[in-house]
Amino acid sequence: MTEENLILIVDDSTEIQVILARFLTKKGFTVLSAGTLLEGVTIFRQMRPRIVFLDVNLPDGNSLKELKSFINVTGKKIIVMSALDNQEVRNEAMNNGAYDFLGKPFNLSKLNELVQK
Repeated sequence: MTEENLILIVDDSTEIQVILARFLTKKGFTVLSAGTLLEGVTIFRQMRPRIVFLDVNLPDGNSLKELKSFINVTGKKIIVMSALDNQEVRNEAMNNGAYDFLGKPFNLSKLNELVQK
């Protein structure tokens, strides 16, 4: 398992984790999942995935407030996801250093575009 091929999904929805993992695995990525912010930060620090899909609203906090825990590692893409797909949330994510924003429900072609960049 290499960092280059590794993706972390941080979302409290098992359904979202499964959908993303299936899609990304078919694209040749190794996928790790976490259901809370704390689990996500811990896995991120240990495994150093190249891409992180990070849900905004998690059981143990708002990930936008903890985005810097992920951003401080150079060369990593943090893609923020939220069902609250409005300009204010998008701006806050991008202003805090997110690579991109993915509204839920997400478009698989947009998802593919993000992981191929």
